[in-house]
Amino acid sequence: MIRLTICAALAPFALTHAASAQTAYPAPPALTGEAAAVQKIIWAKEMAIYEGRAHGDVSYYVNNTSPNYVAWTAGTPTPFRIDKLKASGGVMKGKDKEIITTTFRDFSLSGDTAIIFYQNHRARMPDGTDVDQTYDNIHVWQKRAGDWKVLASMSRQMPASPAAPAK
Repeated sequence: MIRLTICAALAPFALTHAASAQTAYPAPPALTGEAAAVQKIIWAKEMAIYEGRAHGDVSYYVNNTSPNYVAWTAGTPTPFRIDKLKASGGVMKGKDKEIITTTFRDFSLSGDTAIIFYQNHRARMPDGTDVDQTYDNIHVWQKRAGDWKVLASMSRQMPASPAAPAK
């Protein structure tokens, strides 16, 4: 199964910056010029990735990934490369019940490299099982031959919110 993720270089920060699913993230700074334009392009690609997932299709994700892709997703014991992402297409095929709400959190651009941080709330697994899961995700994008491609990805599942006390 595909899960989007945080850049490996930021993993130590992710591990030391524990937060609950209810964390109030600061508003990102307003982007202007090239950064705003690139953020709009990349966010549209992120939304297309999730639209595909909702239909059990990861081909858009695979087709917009660098051949040098590396990821470490919540729920996988070790990092993996593009071959495992491609293989997940068969696993996802026909599993079209996933419901994920994605919320933009922040964006950074430096030359031909961009990092986008967003949060997902999954209410239903691809097989139709109801869940209440929240993930922090970062994708590192790199401009290759004039097109933006996912280079790296990492995610962490946020702790469940504590249950309300019984009355």
